[in-house]
Amino acid sequence: MEYSIQHRPVFSVLELRMNEADRVVAQPNSMLSMTSGIVISAAVGRRGEGSSWWSGAKSLMGGESFFTAEFTAKRDEQSLVLAPANQGDILEINLLDAGAFYLTGGSYLANVGDCNLKVKYSGMKGLMSRKGLFLLHVSGAGMVFCQSYGAIIRRDLTEGERFYLDNRYAIAFSDTIEYKLVKATESMKDSLMSGEGLVNRYTGPGTLYYQTRAKPPMNLLGYFLNPPF
Repeated sequence: MEYSIQHRPVFSVLELRMNEADRVVAQPNSMLSMTSGIVISAAVGRRGEGSSWWSGAKSLMGGESFFTAEFTAKRDEQSLVLAPANQGDILEINLLDAGAFYLTGGSYLANVGDCNLKVKYSGMKGLMSRKGLFLLHVSGAGMVFCQSYGAIIRRDLTEGERFYLDNRYAIAFSDTIEYKLVKATESMKDSLMSGEGLVNRYTGPGTLYYQTRAKPPMNLLGYFLNPPF
């Protein structure tokens, strides 16, 4: 299977060129176009955890969809184009080279190859940091694709290096990175009155990807899991 990301950097789409038996797992409603030799099936939750209602519920609370869509090629020389819901770029992560990553809520677009996806509880710091109660952990030797809102910035952290980021902007980070929810300033008054409030502190080593815009929540559940304060 081959892929290319086209129309960068704002309205990017992911084109995958598939041969017989190739399979792509993706967010529902992400298919822009496909050729006639591809079949679609639906699964609940994440394949790495088995298809279950609890897995689907965790995905929903983590800012992802309850279901996933699977595209399988019935013959060679097929084409599938995926379009993110966001007006932004697409990030590709080669897990074999980069290692395991955590994806924040709403970042996941698709994966191919040997990928193990598990939804993990992030505790109250995940809720308070406006990234949801759960994070998506991805590992294996395949490729995972993330969607952004705006452009994508990469930050490589050395051992013990700290970096502060407004919580709404994170896309993905190496699972070797430690992250902690902290006040933006020493004074809680200054943190709140400056509009910054709480931020995430990332400590290396590892790689952090973040976006240049923050997408506001669009529904009541999204508002509760990702409050705009």
